[in-house]
Amino acid sequence: MTAVTLLLLALLKNAERRAEHAIQRKLDAIAAALLEQHPGMDGDAQRALREAIRMEEL
Repeated sequence: MTAVTLLLLALLKNAERRAEHAIQRKLDAIAAALLEQHPGMDGDAQRALREAIRMEEL
C-alpha cells in the first residue's frame, strides 16, 4: 500500500510540474509577443505564442 501511495504521489508531482512548465512557457510567449508590438520587429514571438497556446487546436 505504501508503494502505491508513493507512486501516486510521484505521478501527481510530475503532472503538477509539467502543468507549471506549460503555463510558464505560455506566459513567456505572451510577454515576447507584447514586446514585438514595437515597429521594426519580426513576428517570431507571435509564432511562439501560437505554438505555446496551440491556437490551431482551438
